Amino acid sequence: MPLVNENIKLLRKRMGMTQEKFAEVLGIKRSLIGAYEENRAVPPAENLNKISRVFGITLDQLINYSYEREFNKRPETNSFNTVQKEELPFPIEKRPVFQHTNREISTVQSSLFEPAKPVSVNVVSAKSKEIKYINANLFEKYLNEENFEQYFENLPSISLPFFIQENLRAFDAPVDFPLENCILIAEKVLDFNQIVEGENHLIISKLGGFKYRRLYNQIHIKGVLLTSSDNANTQSHEIKASEIKEIWKPISYISKAMPLPDISLENIQDKVDSLKTELDFILSFRAKK
Repeated sequence: MPLVNENIKLLRKRMGMTQEKFAEVLGIKRSLIGAYEENRAVPPAENLNKISRVFGITLDQLINYSYEREFNKRPETNSFNTVQKEELPFPIEKRPVFQHTNREISTVQSSLFEPAKPVSVNVVSAKSKEIKYINANLFEKYLNEENFEQYFENLPSISLPFFIQENLRAFDAPVDFPLENCILIAEKVLDFNQIVEGENHLIISKLGGFKYRRLYNQIHIKGVLLTSSDNANTQSHEIKASEIKEIWKPISYISKAMPLPDISLENIQDKVDSLKTELDFILSFRAKK
């Protein structure tokens, strides 16, 4: 089997993607993926470029490099338990980042954590959980302080009765989130295998800070995550596993402001044109009578 067909099948499986999901990411039919992997067809140049970008490798590597030989040289690493401890971006145990503590914190400036009262919706539920809220003013402290948990009790909370999952946290949406003035409700990713390929995540990294990007898991291939933005002006790039502090999967968002009405001249012109079209139709219909 040619290397390119062999590599497509091997790297897709290493990324934990089904043929259906891989085809969806590439924007092609699933049957084509099967044909490529079974050496019944050779991908055209356009699809080869797409495939190499998803895998985060060069076109030359996809066509000419034997990843099967490479993977046979090193042990399988499927979870955080098998990664070197010093390189772990997340805790090995499946637990929240911050442990509840009863210690008195005298050094915390209360002004940093205003408003102090929980924000809640007017729905009563015995299963409601308080979700700790990290506002944008605390991003730098959250990222750089090893013992940020000392502030945990003083953080404001959001109470949402319809979210009862464990490991939830609320963050001000980063600047690359498509909507302004929003709070993201997100569930912590505890294992690289929990990353949903091609979907948006909140990535907190030592160098990049807080980013809202689509993720492609290449930890088992290159030891990196490939990130992609929905903004066409933002280039895709790789983040090393050792640089990642946390990853969160957004499950909802809350707007902190009412949306402004679109009163642009273009919008007004569209409405006028629509009314003209409707009026012309009515007049022509009456004329036929």
